[in-house]
Amino acid sequence: MSKFHNNSTNGLFSNLSTTSPLISSANITSTIWRPISPVNVTHLVNSSVDVDLLENVSMYLWIVVSPILFVVGVIGNVLTIGVLKQMKFQKKSPLFFLFVLALCDIMVLCVGLSRYWIKETFSLDIRALSDFGCKFNLFFIYWSMQLSSWVFVCVVLERCIKSNFPYRYPRIVTIPRCISLVFLLMFILAGVDMHYFWTNGLIPDGPEWECNSLTDAYGNFEEFVFTYVDFTVLSVVPSLLLIVMNATIIRVIRHSRKFRKSTIWDKRTYKKLKRLDTRLTRMLVYTSVYFLMTTLPISIYFIVDSYEKDLNDLGKAKMHVVWSTAYLFQFTNYTLKSCLYSFTNRDFRRKAMGLITCKLTKQERKSKKDLIYTVSTTETPFESEDSKSSEDLEESIVIISDKL
Repeated sequence: MSKFHNNSTNGLFSNLSTTSPLISSANITSTIWRPISPVNVTHLVNSSVDVDLLENVSMYLWIVVSPILFVVGVIGNVLTIGVLKQMKFQKKSPLFFLFVLALCDIMVLCVGLSRYWIKETFSLDIRALSDFGCKFNLFFIYWSMQLSSWVFVCVVLERCIKSNFPYRYPRIVTIPRCISLVFLLMFILAGVDMHYFWTNGLIPDGPEWECNSLTDAYGNFEEFVFTYVDFTVLSVVPSLLLIVMNATIIRVIRHSRKFRKSTIWDKRTYKKLKRLDTRLTRMLVYTSVYFLMTTLPISIYFIVDSYEKDLNDLGKAKMHVVWSTAYLFQFTNYTLKSCLYSFTNRDFRRKAMGLITCKLTKQERKSKKDLIYTVSTTETPFESEDSKSSEDLEESIVIISDKL
C-alpha cells in the first residue's frame, strides 16, 4: 500500500508543474481520488497469502521432518557402531570404513540438522551465539559432509580392490593404511574448508547479530567460487568414482557368473551364488544412485541461488521452500546411508536384533565368541562361518576366472 500512496503523490505534483499553470478542480479531484483497481488489490492480497503459506510450509518442514530424520539417523548409526564393535571393526578394513562412515553421519546430523530444527522451532540460531561458534559451525558442517562422501568412496574402493585384485588385496588393504587414508582425507578436506575461520563471523543485523561473510569480497568468493568447489568435492567427483568402481565390480560379478554357469553342475549351489550376486549388485546400484540423488539437488540450488538476486517476496519464498526440501532430502542420505549399506546383510541384521533385544544368538551362546566374518567379492562385507564354504567356492571361482 505504501507503494500505491507514493505513486499517487507523484502523480499529483506532476500536474502542478510550471508548464501547466492553470489547474482545474476537476483535474485535482481526478488525480487525488483515482480509483483503485480491484484486480490489483486482489493480486496484492493473494501474493501476501502465498508468501505466508510458503514460509509456513518451509518452517513446518524443518519442525516436523527434521526431528524424525535426526532420531532415526542417530539411533540407526549408533546401532551400526554397536554391531561393528561386536564384529571387531578394528581388525577388518571394510568394517573400519563403515565405522568411520557412521561417525561422520552422526556428526552431520548433530551439527547441521539439529541447528535448523532449533532455529525454526525456537527462533534461536546457535551459530550466532558467538563469533567462534559461527566460524566453527560453518567449517564443521561442510567438512563433515564432505568427509562422509569420501569415506563412502573408500568403502566402495575397498570392495573394488577386493574384486579386481584378490591376490594382492591382503597386501594392499591393511588397517594401518586405512587409518592413514582416513586421516589424509580429514587433513585435505580441512584445508578446503579452513577459509571459514577468517572469511565469516558475526556482523550486526539491526538489533541482532548474524553469521555471515565479513566483507563483500569474501561474500563473492563464497557465492561464485566456493559453491562450485563444494559441488565438486561433495558430489561430482565422489559420484563419478562410485560409478566407475561399481561398474568394475559388477563386471567382475557378471564374468564370474558366466564362468560358474559352465563349471558348476549343482543347480542349488549355482542359484545360491546367483542370489548373492543379485543382492550385491542391487545394493551397489541403490546406494550409489541414492547418494547422487541426495547430494546433487542442494549443490545445484546453491549455484542457482548465487545468481538469483532480484527476486520479489514471492520468489524468495518459493526458493526457500526449494532449499528446505533439497536440504532435508540431503540429510536423508546421512540418516540412511550407512544403515542401508549395513543392514542389507542378513548376519548384520541378526546381530543388530540381538543387540536391540540384548540376547545372544544360538551360535554365540554355543561358542561364547563373536562370529568370524570375512569379506567376499559377491556378498556384503560381513559373512558368518555358516556361509564360509559357499564363500570359499565363490572366491576361488572368481580367482580362476580372472586367470582365464
